[in-house]
Amino acid sequence: QASRVDDVDAPVPIAFAGRGGTAIAPGSPAPDITIPDLDGVDVRLSSFGGRPVWINIWASWCPPCRAELPDIAALYQEIISRPRAAPLALMLVSVGEAKDDVRRFVERTRFPLPVLVDTDYRITESYRVSGLPTHVFVGADGTLRDFAIGGLKPRAMRARVEPLL
Repeated sequence: QASRVDDVDAPVPIAFAGRGGTAIAPGSPAPDITIPDLDGVDVRLSSFGGRPVWINIWASWCPPCRAELPDIAALYQEIISRPRAAPLALMLVSVGEAKDDVRRFVERTRFPLPVLVDTDYRITESYRVSGLPTHVFVGADGTLRDFAIGGLKPRAMRARVEPLL
């Protein structure tokens, strides 16, 4: 039977066991994380206070991750260019890769957005990431709103991002 991934627009509730057995699920506070960018400058989730945040956890060796990056960039650029656009923040977090490898990937593909590099898998521990790519959607109030594991088509990305705005 053919995939029906394009038919899935509505978020599906997911909960993950967090540290100490605490579950993280939609409605719970987003664990604060600090991840360096390609220049070594730390970017902290809480620094986006009052803004919705879309976190994409990916790796350059992951085919579905690579496939959806142009769609993420296109949707993000569309949203931030809207008149009176909500100030959506985007954290693109590469996990488990050396900074130089990620930099080469970004340069080779001419990817237009800033990338963060989590060589130590800190975000995967905090958010209990079980597959790549993983999308985490955080409301302007700092609460987790939605999760998605696996590649998303543009329509499914939009269905998750628009409610944050």
